Amino acid sequence: MNYKIRKILEGEVSLLQDFLYEAIFVPEGMPTPPKSIINQPEL
Repeated sequence: MNYKIRKILEGEVSLLQDFLYEAIFVPEGMPTPPKSIINQPEL
């Protein structure tokens, strides 16, 4: 596969944030974290 790495466009930032939030593993039966968790530096 060929990949192209480029700078993110301003209109894509919110989409990337949504992807990051959806990628968080939440064990079954546990509450989902608030969306603000993606602003944590360690994440």
